[in-house]
Amino acid sequence: MNRLYFSPASPFARKVRVAMHEKDIVDRVEEVEVTTSPVDTNADLAAYNPLGKLPCLVRADGRVVYDSRAILRFIDSLSADAPLYPSDDTEFDRLTVESLAEGVIEAALQCVYERRVRAEDQVSQPWLDGQQDKINRALNWFEVHVSDALAPSFDAASIGLACGLAYLDFRQPIGDWRPGRRQLSAWYDTVSGRPSLVKTKQN
Repeated sequence: MNRLYFSPASPFARKVRVAMHEKDIVDRVEEVEVTTSPVDTNADLAAYNPLGKLPCLVRADGRVVYDSRAILRFIDSLSADAPLYPSDDTEFDRLTVESLAEGVIEAALQCVYERRVRAEDQVSQPWLDGQQDKINRALNWFEVHVSDALAPSFDAASIGLACGLAYLDFRQPIGDWRPGRRQLSAWYDTVSGRPSLVKTKQN
């Protein structure tokens, strides 16, 4: 059986777990919870992924897939139902939106690790400001483009943004992201009720 190494708090791992529920293939992937960090890598995880990052998927035949976007491609290949990626000329449009959502998560994690890993007197405020600016610029783009960028289906791009917004609520790297983003907030309030997101909620 395929095995997914994950942490419940990881937004990247949550993307994969949400996709598994959306495609109804949870019974085809064993979930293995792992504790790791950038400064204390889990040795078992590093044996599969030299970078020591989550999520990491070990296929039934022993081959390994990482990172989350590569795993989403693999997950999508397991079932033709609820496709995560289009097969027409909008493919690269959706991949670009997915990358923007991924960037929100990456910048949020950089903020979290900057405060968590460094001593208080070594935390770089300019670095935090830069990451927060990235998040805000991306969310402003999504606010403007929410109807055309997120409406077609709950695909990999939409899953990424939903998990990114949930992580902003969870860790609060920019405080409340909702003011001035009425359309994005309404979209998130709607999709956050999907069973796939409810079942994988971070706590």
